[in-house]
Amino acid sequence: MDDLDPFEPGTHTFSGVVKAWGMNSAELITDSGLALFLSTQGQPQVPVGARITVVTRRYRPCYLVVKVASAG
Repeated sequence: MDDLDPFEPGTHTFSGVVKAWGMNSAELITDSGLALFLSTQGQPQVPVGARITVVTRRYRPCYLVVKVASAG
């Protein structure tokens, strides 16, 4: 894996019901009750209420530095 790859290695599969689906994002309520917020850019529109399975890749954790101060 390249250090610049914005995704963690591997995939995750979830099944559930679509709560919301837009051009760039969606919300899926999984069978276990977990609410997932998804990036859907480039994926076909899915109707709200549809039961689907998605294969996902997780973005790497990243922090935006907004301030730097001396620790000493």
